[in-house]
Amino acid sequence: MYRRGFLAASALAAGAAALPPPSAHAAAPPPALAPGNRHALQKRFVDWRFGMFLHFNMGTFHDAEWVEPDRDPASFAPTDLDCGQWADAARAAGMRFAVLTAKHHDGFCLWPSRHTPYTVADSPVKRDIVREYMRAFRARGVTPCLYFSIWDRTNGVGPKGFDDRPPITRDRIEFVKAQLTELLTGYGPVPLLILDGWAWHWAFGHQSVPFGEIRAHIAALQPDCLVLDLNGLTVPWHSDLLFIEETKGGVFCPPGNTLAASQGQTVSPAGWFWHPSTPATLLSTEQIVDGHLTPLEQRYCTFILNCPPNPRGLLDDEVVTRLREVGRAWRPDRTRPPLPAQPDVLRHPLTPVASDAPAAVDGHSDYGWNGQADQTLWTSGTPLPQAATLDLGRVFTGIDAVGYLPRQDTRTPGSFEEFVTTGNITGYRVLTSVDGRRFRPVAEGRWAADHAYKLVRLRRPVTARHVRLEARATVGGGPAVVSEIDCGGLNRRPRPL
Repeated sequence: MYRRGFLAASALAAGAAALPPPSAHAAAPPPALAPGNRHALQKRFVDWRFGMFLHFNMGTFHDAEWVEPDRDPASFAPTDLDCGQWADAARAAGMRFAVLTAKHHDGFCLWPSRHTPYTVADSPVKRDIVREYMRAFRARGVTPCLYFSIWDRTNGVGPKGFDDRPPITRDRIEFVKAQLTELLTGYGPVPLLILDGWAWHWAFGHQSVPFGEIRAHIAALQPDCLVLDLNGLTVPWHSDLLFIEETKGGVFCPPGNTLAASQGQTVSPAGWFWHPSTPATLLSTEQIVDGHLTPLEQRYCTFILNCPPNPRGLLDDEVVTRLREVGRAWRPDRTRPPLPAQPDVLRHPLTPVASDAPAAVDGHSDYGWNGQADQTLWTSGTPLPQAATLDLGRVFTGIDAVGYLPRQDTRTPGSFEEFVTTGNITGYRVLTSVDGRRFRPVAEGRWAADHAYKLVRLRRPVTARHVRLEARATVGGGPAVVSEIDCGGLNRRPRPL
């Protein structure tokens, strides 16, 4: 329990107790939608069109993008923190939502987490910044959302440095879930949660902290919460929305895109967190409106503009002025057609405990948007057919889908043209087994040669411990190439027997 001195101090925190009630013209909270109505949630998100990313955390006070772990909480010391100022600026710009970095990669928490001493409760501020942010933005009709880094360099979720590769133990997985519980039960509706720090991570990948378990936990707490996983891909995979990080290589959502997407850029090239050069290097109003909002809107891509507060806890005056100019210059295009139907994703993936193709189940992929070849690929032998088998560790009933993620690399890194397709599986068969010895076929067919995620819907749910994807034909006729294979349930989580 790490809340010493917090409750008394936070009750008297400047700006917290005196927060004004919502104004009569403020937008209502996001309406509750039927759980599982994923398309309606995605449509609501892309119709927001414009939002604010708030990178404000320990990095703000150390002139760093990635802060070293175990910093002294006393160094987090904003003197004039005012979430209302942030919200006023967002509203003036015409933004409909915001995202706050509740926890970044070093693990410092902007709320008084009971599970670590590395929080605002041990800082000079002793204020629940997440709560103040939520209240301030809701009061002004701007929907508050959250960012949460799975990678936590202070609390042992992944490596502290860049060379160590510690195992992720069960207690660290429960730590992640416990902190998510705090955020998703203590602050009202959170319609969007951005997860970061694991799918692209060189040391542990997307399955070390089992994604299916984390996703199910989030859905159980807030079924209407969209999950935006920063996995660096150009297609939906274990995520409700795409995210294009424009700052890496200048990549941009491609023309003709119809996937529910978001693009992130920071108002200053100085970085995501505030740096001394931030106020002097802002994007122009024209760059924001004509260079981003106008083209992205037609591509169903919501623009998230990062506006980092400074060490005082305020947006720089120059940023506030720029956002006001944007609000006067831009109006959303209400004639844009509604978001088209979206492809299914595996909502309840199961995490394999082993595979004869480890690179196909490690959940490690960060290639598409940023052009960096961080993905891991499994390459089969020849001649075909060749297969990769997943071991789920125990028998599950209710498995109704198997997914295949092809390679994501392009001939020109960071582009959206000329995806490399050599080895992509075009002819397949799916087999399952309860004992690992006797396999029976449950599906077969053909896939397009492109880089899109492929999802096999089984004719009826199966009971299995082992799931095998067999490549029977590939682009080029040579070895099969796999980025990821997954399986699980489309709409219901398979049950262990």
